[in-house]
Amino acid sequence: MSNSNSSTNSISSSDTPIVDASTPVQEIPVLIVGAGPVGLFEALLLTKMGIRVRVIERDTQISPLSRALGTQARSLEIFGMVEDGFVDKFLSEGRILQSIQMFYGSRPMCNIPFDKDKDANSRYYLPLFMEQEKVSKVLEKELAEKGVQVEYGWELTDTEVVGEEETHVKTVIRQTVAPSEGQRELRVVQSEYLIGSDGGRSTVRHKANIRFPGRTLPYKFIMFDGTIDTDLDLQDGNRITGVNHKTLIIFRIRDNQYRIVIEDGHYEPDADLDQIIRDQTIEEFEGLVRAALHPGTKFKVIKSLWLTCYRVNERRADNYLHKGRIFLAGDAAHVHSPAGGQGMNTGLQDAHNLAWKLGLVMNKLAPATLLQSYQDERVPMADRAIALSSSMILRGRDLSLVGHYINRMFLMLSPLLIYFRSRFFPRSANMLEIRYPANDINITHKVQEQPKVEEHQVGARAPDGPLLSSDNNKVHVHQLTVGVGKFHVLVFAGNTLADPASSQECEKELAKHVEEHVSQWRSRWHFTTLQDKADNQLFKIHIIAAGTGDSHGKGLLAKCARGDGHLFWDSSAEVHASYGVVVGFKNQGSIVVIRPDSHIGYRVQGLDEGAWADVNEYFQTILA
Repeated sequence: MSNSNSSTNSISSSDTPIVDASTPVQEIPVLIVGAGPVGLFEALLLTKMGIRVRVIERDTQISPLSRALGTQARSLEIFGMVEDGFVDKFLSEGRILQSIQMFYGSRPMCNIPFDKDKDANSRYYLPLFMEQEKVSKVLEKELAEKGVQVEYGWELTDTEVVGEEETHVKTVIRQTVAPSEGQRELRVVQSEYLIGSDGGRSTVRHKANIRFPGRTLPYKFIMFDGTIDTDLDLQDGNRITGVNHKTLIIFRIRDNQYRIVIEDGHYEPDADLDQIIRDQTIEEFEGLVRAALHPGTKFKVIKSLWLTCYRVNERRADNYLHKGRIFLAGDAAHVHSPAGGQGMNTGLQDAHNLAWKLGLVMNKLAPATLLQSYQDERVPMADRAIALSSSMILRGRDLSLVGHYINRMFLMLSPLLIYFRSRFFPRSANMLEIRYPANDINITHKVQEQPKVEEHQVGARAPDGPLLSSDNNKVHVHQLTVGVGKFHVLVFAGNTLADPASSQECEKELAKHVEEHVSQWRSRWHFTTLQDKADNQLFKIHIIAAGTGDSHGKGLLAKCARGDGHLFWDSSAEVHASYGVVVGFKNQGSIVVIRPDSHIGYRVQGLDEGAWADVNEYFQTILA
């Protein structure tokens, strides 16, 4: 399951088999090539929107070798929005990484907690330590329960967009292992769309002739998984600045099993990486580790599960979308070092961004031009991930005297300088600060000014926050904005419903607008691929009022079902504040439209007919 950090391709043009009239032809709306976490997540999201998919993977099983180990806060958020309880399936399989133990050589210097990153706008501010293999297994099981089985042992050998108006994709696939008797089977798959999530050596990217420019860093790293015997006081996460200026990263995978990454010098451009991997020994690895520790420190490998070497490629595809029919996602679109834990997470968010747009287009709910926004929005996110991981890996191997002295200074003074830990672990690694620019789907109001704070503007991630339901149950915003492919309209009523003297009339007016506009939207736009009326709705609406509701009673909105205009209370007005909505005597509330991938698509001040008309115009602009 392609998670390679290399830019070479697995199939050459000379290896492409010949297709003739006897080759079986199969049709499917979406073909997904590559069954790593990105491909599996994409398949699950599309399946939940009622779109049939087929997933092929050239390997014969999920690889037990996991380069990615961490699931960042933003990825946990989007798992939580798939359906109620979905994120718990990941939380139960991994463990939260609370802190990083810092060493100089063998000496513990300080423990840097991640809880300083706690943000009231997210419940998942800490990374989840969970191997990629486990992430894949959770997604594969969920997909199988929806009736989709991954077809292992099948590889793509050729693909092209065909038809006079480029209406579909013709793909040739082949078994990777021949049966005991006979030749490897060959098939043709005709699909409306193809998604290449087949890793850094992407055959999809190669066959679509999409360039993959970038650079290969001139040094190599050794990576080890296994059990060890050491007198180091290791915690779940550890960073060692070696006495020889080299950096070790050590993570506890489980019990006494660890992942260790250490730099192993320069990488010559003409070197044979495969030969280097074959030649390396446990004894050489142990020597590299001991050289970074103080003399006399015990370090011995008990059992090696994986010992490999890798070089770091920093590359990004020129295009994520080929002829409007073929997409790249995950490592097929971008590769970089594992530093910062951005790779798999960036890929998962690629899948999240693409799925709802493709689902809407395939349901004829949005024009095909919507698909271009996938590339426009995700390319800058790949550039961001590459820059972040590059800065972390280059900072970690600064071998100059000045760089070494600065690292020593930070370590020596670290108990007093914990708040400066961003030198080693930037907060942006949690990916909660990601935002998209204003564009054709993140639309600024034509008259009203944008909020001054970026986090409140269109394109920003929709914040989380605590609320109380009308029946006094605690709930978070992100627990309301659940459902694949759904727009969520947050109606911030400010304090208009808190005053008993005027709230009844205000609520009646608000309920009228909700009923009128939402019924129109749902009548005009809904999923045709989903038969269940409750699931085929494209819009959910939630009323959020400042105050406690103690004197409000069970009004019209309190009786509405969740998603149909139910009233929630923002007792401290912190959710209003996190969305940039001012609560005050002159404020008349705001309406904020949350896209299906939990980014702000549109916002307007006011709750009158003009404000609702503006929201209606927004939907008419972006939908078909």
